[in-house]
Amino acid sequence: MGTPSLRVVDSHVHIWDPAALDYTWLADAPTLNKPFLPEHLPHSGANTRGAVFVQADCRDDQALKEVDWVSSLHAVWPQLAGIVAFAPISHGDTVAEDLDQLLERPLVRGIRQLFQDRDESFMLDRTTLAGARQVARAGLVFDACIRSRQLPALAEFADGVPDLPIVLDHMGKPPIASGDLTVWRTGMRELARRPNVVVKLSGAGAEADPNRPLAPQALPVIQETLQLFGAARCMVGSDFPVSLTSPADYQAWITLVERSLAGASDGERAGVAHGTATRVYQLAEDPEQTATNQEQD
Repeated sequence: MGTPSLRVVDSHVHIWDPAALDYTWLADAPTLNKPFLPEHLPHSGANTRGAVFVQADCRDDQALKEVDWVSSLHAVWPQLAGIVAFAPISHGDTVAEDLDQLLERPLVRGIRQLFQDRDESFMLDRTTLAGARQVARAGLVFDACIRSRQLPALAEFADGVPDLPIVLDHMGKPPIASGDLTVWRTGMRELARRPNVVVKLSGAGAEADPNRPLAPQALPVIQETLQLFGAARCMVGSDFPVSLTSPADYQAWITLVERSLAGASDGERAGVAHGTATRVYQLAEDPEQTATNQEQD
């Protein structure tokens, strides 16, 4: 694959340092159980104009500390444009206190509480829906990280909070390796009918068969997602370092997304590359330029 021409906002980036915060899940992921910091990001050679950090599932009581730690790295990571922080929406209306604290941090644009390993009833509980409504009232976005079997439940969740912008992480985690996309396809078709839901074209590397080339496995999934949701409701993300770590893999992913846009208009290409993420997360138009201006002021 050639070098991508798209200049993107990477809508899904993780960094972490096990020496700074506690990530219990890393004990079961030995290849990831080490620091991944801004200097390790593969962005520099891939036309990346901005990035959104997504909470990396540290201990729940360290959510504010994670935001403050990531924010403190802005000087060495000028592409950082926004943060999706953890907040326990499952606590219902009391999550408003957490949101008030997070809103004091200017880079916070969204909230995530993982649903992927929960029963569907967890996200549809009336207390969780009440917490989600608080996120909407705060003017924030909710990132939904689920597995493909949970797509119907997420559609119900979206119906329960129609004023909440919802970003589906990783195309709903289709079981790419198995090739059995029937459940995913049905769920995505139904979810696409919810106008408050947009999708990240990300995460395929973690769901694909590592013994086969990624492109032929992932390209049909990306194309189908674009067909269902449209370019104005799709954004590109790397899922660094879970789905990829090297500059070559990063460029290959952006190029693959670019291939999926063959025949698209310039506006559609710009939407997927950076427009949708900028609009949904309410980001600065060019984070690198904004950071430069702030340094000069």
